[in-house]
Amino acid sequence: MRHRQAATHLLFVLFAAAPSSVAQEETRPPNVVVILVDDLGYVDLSFLGSADMRTPRIDSLARDGTYFTSAYATCAVCSPSRAALLTGRYQQRFGHEFNLPHRPNRGWGLPSSEVTMADALGRVGYKTIAVGKWHLGLSDNFHPLERGFDHFYGFLLGGRSYFPLPDGKGRHFKRLQRDREPVEHEAFDYLTEELGEEAAKYIERFQDVPFFLYLSFSAVHGPLQVPGSPAPSGEDPAQTRKALVEMTVSLDRAVGRVLDALDEHELTQNTLVFFLSDHGGASVNESDNGPLRGQKGAYFEGGVRIPYILRWPGVAPAGERFEGTVSTLDLVPTALGAAGLTCELDGVDLRPYLRGEREGSPHDVLYWRFGNLWGIRQNDWKVVQEDEGSPMLFHLGRDPGESTDLANEEPQKLAELQRTWESWSAEMRPGRWRKYTTLEDD
Repeated sequence: MRHRQAATHLLFVLFAAAPSSVAQEETRPPNVVVILVDDLGYVDLSFLGSADMRTPRIDSLARDGTYFTSAYATCAVCSPSRAALLTGRYQQRFGHEFNLPHRPNRGWGLPSSEVTMADALGRVGYKTIAVGKWHLGLSDNFHPLERGFDHFYGFLLGGRSYFPLPDGKGRHFKRLQRDREPVEHEAFDYLTEELGEEAAKYIERFQDVPFFLYLSFSAVHGPLQVPGSPAPSGEDPAQTRKALVEMTVSLDRAVGRVLDALDEHELTQNTLVFFLSDHGGASVNESDNGPLRGQKGAYFEGGVRIPYILRWPGVAPAGERFEGTVSTLDLVPTALGAAGLTCELDGVDLRPYLRGEREGSPHDVLYWRFGNLWGIRQNDWKVVQEDEGSPMLFHLGRDPGESTDLANEEPQKLAELQRTWESWSAEMRPGRWRKYTTLEDD
């Protein structure tokens, strides 16, 4: 099997040839808004049947757009997932296999050899804005403004308080930054809604030009802090779940602020809005992954299968549920295709599937690797290898909850999938830094 590869120099050639195609468009190319949530449970939205979550603004995206029922992240923790999402390439191709160590080092971060969505769109005239959590490198050479973004309002680490840090207190990388300058006097009520408000301001500021807005919330990642109460919440599961509900309600308000800004400036019809999670819900915040086995950090469905919506009037059918297998890898080729760009990546341009021009599943096979943990999904078959024990084989069509290991019943299928995964893995490079996780900042 030959796997898709995209050499960086080839990407530059393709992107360099594309501006003329955009210039020939009779209408302005569409804006792109990516709303990324952290640690969101698979069924923790009211339109997905949650009994305690009330998320009307997020629900409206599903009502007015397409919900992907079989959508996957490339990793079950934060930083590698984000590296793939912004490049459209498996993060193992460039050694971003693990979460980042939380100290600056010029070798730790999304490599400068990789072309990001912001790089590509910026070259054809888009204003590019990153708001919120970065988590792709702490050194200056990994800063968002070095990775294709024109503007940045957010923080560099993987997590921080939802309330203002005292003046002069807190690590530089946890403080909010305006472009490159730390915000020494943080003045806001609650971080989630602050990020939504800032995103809305950027929409107003750049309403007259095409823009790419990457809005990366830290919610609903810990610490469990609810609006109006800086003290951590959740001493027992019921309290933890209650805090999660309040944090999610705040998230919904912040998403609503962004949607309102698009409406106010008459941009809704010409804007792609992606809404998705970076991986599965976490057990520490009582996220609900519904019928799926596992949670954040695991390569069972609960760790990598995610809520994923695309609202794009005229292209993504309103109220539809798309059953084919899709990935966070698909954001880049879909957005670049909408802007008139051609690229060859691990991700797939979803437009032909949404328009009914192609049938079937955008991905027949997806891969995961995180040190000794690995997985592969090919059509309805899936293999999961944990740190210990033998590989497990599941048939997701009959057993979406991965409750029955078929490895002993289907040894030939297991061996076939393992060979396919090994062929893919051999093309990847080793991780550029050691496996590293913390409960606080991952």
